[in-house]
Amino acid sequence: MKRLILFPGQGAQYNGMAKDIYESSSEGRTVLDEIFMNVDFDLKSIMFEEDTRLNQTEYTQPALFAHSLAVLAAAGIKGDMVLGHSLGELPALVHAGVLNIQDGIKIVAKRGELMSKSEGGGMAAVIGMDLTDLQALCDDLSTETRRVQPANLNAPDQTVVSGDAALVEEFAAKAKEKGARRVMPLNVSGAFHSHLMDDAKKEFSDFVSGIEFSTPVIPVIQNVSARLETDPQVIKAQLIEQITSPVRFTECVQAAVSAGTGSAVEVGPKKVLSGLIRKIDRSVSTKNIDTMEQVKEFQNE
Repeated sequence: MKRLILFPGQGAQYNGMAKDIYESSSEGRTVLDEIFMNVDFDLKSIMFEEDTRLNQTEYTQPALFAHSLAVLAAAGIKGDMVLGHSLGELPALVHAGVLNIQDGIKIVAKRGELMSKSEGGGMAAVIGMDLTDLQALCDDLSTETRRVQPANLNAPDQTVVSGDAALVEEFAAKAKEKGARRVMPLNVSGAFHSHLMDDAKKEFSDFVSGIEFSTPVIPVIQNVSARLETDPQVIKAQLIEQITSPVRFTECVQAAVSAGTGSAVEVGPKKVLSGLIRKIDRSVSTKNIDTMEQVKEFQNE
């Protein structure tokens, strides 16, 4: 039975994240100090203190990257394959040996900076709407210049849409007529995984092009293809493409199960992805490791 390591994305952050790991684990502290030294802002204070900047995209993404890798180091976990949700694909690439930690944090910081600059967009979570009907409504509302589209295919009954703010509002107003149980606007800084990230993707591509990606030591299940990838050039291309493409999380989990996954360990803040997996395939056992207490519980099993 193979183990899948899961890396969460934005929305899971909280003040004080990874502070207990920093204080109690020499392995976790070493990883965090390495990351803190490779950014030009005080990420340590942003993560450990009551700092409102934690919810700003340019800081949220490095914080999540740091927390996940600190948990991995503290617990000494190894996976047979990795899967990250959106931003989570970056710490996944570090664990898989595609990127070293220094390049990884530089890429994450640039990604967060570029994505935070997008304006005029919105996102909304949609519960209980058939994906075919959801896509049809997006197509009906979209024009050549303004679009709304599926952004996160999180579970069979849970999708996030993203795009021009006015169209996201219009989608929310009409979705219940098409079968949605709930539509919840999300408090985000931009329309992630939509056409409004085109400029960010171009700059990100230029930045990443000069960084070497190595062949992974374990397969990476990427959000864009929902397949196990081992070619570093494909991995790089899809990491760039992911900024404007949907996170196909449901299909990614199904690909992991088809490849032999029987257990999944979510490393980082909270347990959002563990909950989604239970909606996708209950045959997969799930565990989340967020705090030092949970690290010790995992090690004592």
